[in-house]
Amino acid sequence: MKSLLKSFFINLLAFIFAWQYLPSVELVGKFEQILLAAGVLTLLDKFLKPILKILLLPINFLTFGLFSWVITVLVFYLTTEIIQGFVVHDFLFPGFTSDFLIIPETNVVSPLTYVISALFVVIFTKILNWVFKSKVIK
Repeated sequence: MKSLLKSFFINLLAFIFAWQYLPSVELVGKFEQILLAAGVLTLLDKFLKPILKILLLPINFLTFGLFSWVITVLVFYLTTEIIQGFVVHDFLFPGFTSDFLIIPETNVVSPLTYVISALFVVIFTKILNWVFKSKVIK
């Protein structure tokens, strides 16, 4: 129960961070929607994701673990489908220019926005898990 609660709060912080900093993540309605989204993601991560990993183990083995990202994006997508007020939509990437690299302005479409958003949430969640496991916080 303690790990489930910790996972819920970490997912909540990750969703709030994604909602504030990603242009594709939108919260329609009240703040309660993000609480529900964090709860649903926590439950799907703890119960559905291990089942999917076991069922899709041969594919994950053949792709050297890269298919686990597909499972993560699928769980994130299911969260947005279950919670109607939590939306991931297309966005316009403004482009990037430096001395060595030019990336033109482009419209990022829906499947890629789910991948980017899920990657963002997973990285932020991993960082928070690492911080809360360190001896400084305990």
